[in-house]
Amino acid sequence: MGKYLIIAFSVVFIGMGLRAFFDAQPEYHEKRVYMLLKPHIPYKLEKKVTGLRIRNTKTDEKIDPKASDLYHVMDNLEKDWGEKHLRLTGDILTVVDDKNQTVETITLQNEDERDYIHNFFSL
Repeated sequence: MGKYLIIAFSVVFIGMGLRAFFDAQPEYHEKRVYMLLKPHIPYKLEKKVTGLRIRNTKTDEKIDPKASDLYHVMDNLEKDWGEKHLRLTGDILTVVDDKNQTVETITLQNEDERDYIHNFFSL
């Protein structure tokens, strides 16, 4: 009986650990488009003694979310930025600055890239 109880607790704790691990993962980013957008997104991860924090490179504002929420907060900040600074016209994704001036134009090459822009940034 004791042996089965130990096995049951082990399975439960491993399951809880795996669930926490997968819940803390960031959302999917289409690699080519995200790498082209990344230089324009003002939010960067920054190391600190106790872990990571998010820093806005324009305002130097620092956000210290819990470790389990870090990537979710970062994704939400990037989504908010995208709603204000991205324009999608057909297969052309335009990055604009705070003054609504075009900074870069990206041509989406396939359906995966279009789906990523629609799903992640809600454009």
